[in-house]
Amino acid sequence: MKRTLEIEFLLDNAKTKTISLLDPKDDLTEAAVKAWAENVVAKKAFLVGGAFPVAYKGANVRTVEVEELA
Repeated sequence: MKRTLEIEFLLDNAKTKTISLLDPKDDLTEAAVKAWAENVVAKKAFLVGGAFPVAYKGANVRTVEVEELA
């Protein structure tokens, strides 16, 4: 199974941006993700089309089962 952590941010142009990270830890908590995301917002760690992140919107772990064709 393939797992991806998806963290969504609100940008200062009222759009959103989702960052995806592969293979998150099994014991990852909402509090840990939120603390990390708030640090990203505080440091303006990325810029998307001229817009900075202004708020953490939410996160989820997406699990996908990949099956190779025989």
